Amino acid sequence: MKSIGFFNNKGGVGKTTLLCNLAGSLAIKHEKNILVIDADPQCNASAYLLDEETLQSILMDENHYSVDAFYEPIRRGQGYPDATPTIVKSERFCVDLIVGDPKLSIREDLLATDWAATRNGEPRGFQTTYAFRELVSRFESYDYVLIDMGPSLGALNRSVLLGVDYFLMPLSVDIFSMMAVENIIKSLTSWRSALEDAIQRHHKEEGYNFQIAGEDVDWTLNFAGHVVQQYRAKKKEGKRQAVVAFERIIDKQRTELVELCRFFGVDSAEADLGEVPTLSSVVPLSQQAHAPIFDLGSKDGVVGAHYTRVSEAAEFFHAISQKFIVRVSS
Repeated sequence: MKSIGFFNNKGGVGKTTLLCNLAGSLAIKHEKNILVIDADPQCNASAYLLDEETLQSILMDENHYSVDAFYEPIRRGQGYPDATPTIVKSERFCVDLIVGDPKLSIREDLLATDWAATRNGEPRGFQTTYAFRELVSRFESYDYVLIDMGPSLGALNRSVLLGVDYFLMPLSVDIFSMMAVENIIKSLTSWRSALEDAIQRHHKEEGYNFQIAGEDVDWTLNFAGHVVQQYRAKKKEGKRQAVVAFERIIDKQRTELVELCRFFGVDSAEADLGEVPTLSSVVPLSQQAHAPIFDLGSKDGVVGAHYTRVSEAAEFFHAISQKFIVRVSS
């Protein structure tokens, strides 16, 4: 099993749309066993993967056990719970899902406070900071666990990133998305330095290496790659190209992405997983149908030129999923 967080601290980059459609492609096209964990308190992935009635019934079920509930015994100093968050099925996407919880945002305070304890090398701090790694380690039966994350560099997302094997970065073609890459590099550099110091301090003071799921805690995050989305394209000599205004920003983004790849020791060419130009009105159709864009049909409101967009979406997402499999298996 490989765990991958979908992350960019710039909002509005199509992160959830990419995650859900990539998950659907991996499940339907490549027959992979996929679990999606919605760790974004906005719960957009849950609302995309499930119809409104199903989602409402889950959230109102008193027996539903959420990711937020997983943190409650940790907050009380009782350690990790035996219970695992409830898993449900997204029928059209053919993936399993752990539904999001708006209350998860409240855990920022707990995670921020215990990060200070982590930096001091205290066992309680490591236990809280690495709770998400403990959670993800319980899903070894899946091929891939994909985690939807909110657009911030806060304590919750830090905990998620420290707990997964890879992160994948969706990018939109705008100057703010480009600047977000620089912010992420700075934060990752700071987190890794603080963690490495904390590990040394803990070993010196406690005489052993702190472990989660039977493995020593360490900096293990890798970069799966990036996907550029939401740009207007034209065709030149039979090849799809971004229009000039977007080409300039894309060129600048590549420079920042080279720095990010250098941080992780990754070949920048291998980290380029593909592009998804603007798909117009088929995205809201997909959201309304709670179905992958590439799987939309007449029953979902697809008519006329929509079919071309659906076909293009299949081409884009299946190509990305193929590169994704190769990248996270290397």
